[in-house]
Amino acid sequence: MKLDKKDQQLIFELDQNSRQSINSIAKKTKLSRDVVNYRIKQLEKKKIINGYFALIDFNKLGYQAIRLYLKLKNTTAELDEEIVAHFLKEKDVFTIYQTDGKFDLALGFLVKDLNIYQKAYENFLKKYRHYVISSNFSILTKYHHYNRNYLVEKKKYNDSVLSTGSCQEYSVDEKDLQLLQEISENARITLLELAKKMGMTATGVKYKLKNLEKNKVIVAYKLLLDIKKIGYDYYKVDLELEDINIISSLNQFIVQHPNVIYRDVAVGGSDFEFDCELKSQEDFYRLINEIKSLFPGKIRNYFYYKALKIYKYSYFPESLLQKT
Repeated sequence: MKLDKKDQQLIFELDQNSRQSINSIAKKTKLSRDVVNYRIKQLEKKKIINGYFALIDFNKLGYQAIRLYLKLKNTTAELDEEIVAHFLKEKDVFTIYQTDGKFDLALGFLVKDLNIYQKAYENFLKKYRHYVISSNFSILTKYHHYNRNYLVEKKKYNDSVLSTGSCQEYSVDEKDLQLLQEISENARITLLELAKKMGMTATGVKYKLKNLEKNKVIVAYKLLLDIKKIGYDYYKVDLELEDINIISSLNQFIVQHPNVIYRDVAVGGSDFEFDCELKSQEDFYRLINEIKSLFPGKIRNYFYYKALKIYKYSYFPESLLQKT
């Protein structure tokens, strides 16, 4: 579905900060309040915009983010669904993707103790080890979110960082957790609506929200966008480097590239990892070739996966409903 420039700018602004007011968006896009409201509702109706969420640094709540990639063999469509159903029952799993590329499934776990992950993985292997060719496990230490600059002509470069490595844990109470759950499901919910749901005053809710933002528990407010409906696909890219001294220069390149939206840093991961949204496989290979030409002889190898289907992506996993 082709969007005009005003719709692209609206999406860009909501993805930068989905809690900003209609007045603020109208001023930035040079549209009236009524036109902004109408266009947003149309984008929601067409399921281009599927929601708004708070980007939460779960490490500040004492959780670690674990990635598991699986390459399967000799499975059927029914068995693939059975394996996915197995992981869907795991309360510590917050994301499951079917992928095309080096791996068939990409999963994310949020755990307070690595032993919890290990137990879940062993339970999986007891049932399905015969179907696993290979797997890859890593612990995320940083997760950078960049703007979708491919949507606009005037680029804005910012970096919302989830520091998923060790940091001082932020103490939360039950109301904090309730607030995080509500705003992770709908980042545009008003203070009055939150106050009613939580049995608090709007002032009290505002105070808690500001503290969560100030302490970087809430890092940003983002947009849940169906990129396929606007002609894009999601690629996760891992680079193996001949010379790790180029990491700083590589980082400068991806920060400036309009289609790169994430950078991942992980213990047990690849030398350099990033995620991008591109219109075609040709665009993907063009990007890889550009990197190779900028860093001749420095890229030892690369692999990628392309997201085919999202089975689960929770912005407030079930495990967090237990008191932190």
